[in-house]
Amino acid sequence: MIFEMLLGSSLALAEEAQPPLAALQACRAIAEDAARLACFDRAAAAFDSAVKEKSVVVVDRATLKRARERQFGMAKREDPVFTEAKLPEPRRLQAKLLSVQPAGAFLLLAVDGGGLWQTTEAALAPPRPGTMLVIEKGAMGGYFISYSGRGVRARRLK
Repeated sequence: MIFEMLLGSSLALAEEAQPPLAALQACRAIAEDAARLACFDRAAAAFDSAVKEKSVVVVDRATLKRARERQFGMAKREDPVFTEAKLPEPRRLQAKLLSVQPAGAFLLLAVDGGGLWQTTEAALAPPRPGTMLVIEKGAMGGYFISYSGRGVRARRLK
């Protein structure tokens, strides 16, 4: 009986010291049904609390994929969340053009999702707002934007 009390209290301490998901996983190792259920109840409550407090964020794979696509064209920095989820960087992106502004001989193209692109060469016929753009990764770190049978080289500003 003393052993069970010591084991129960040490498991409770171990659960508190662990991140919420690890505490849930640790409960599976408990052989006795009532103790395992009590452990799962405590760990699930702690996990729920962590989610409500935003110290743990639960994200599905589709949301991660959309976030990865929104970063398309940004300066390369590897995010451990995407690495862990094994989500490759996209090679192309389709985006709706929201606005076009001249920037000297170049254009500033604002697209849905918050991206801002600047052409790096003159565009003979600028795209119109509402046009669907196809943005592809080009050679040597550049990007190529295609629209209405035309194309232009560009870089992402934000």
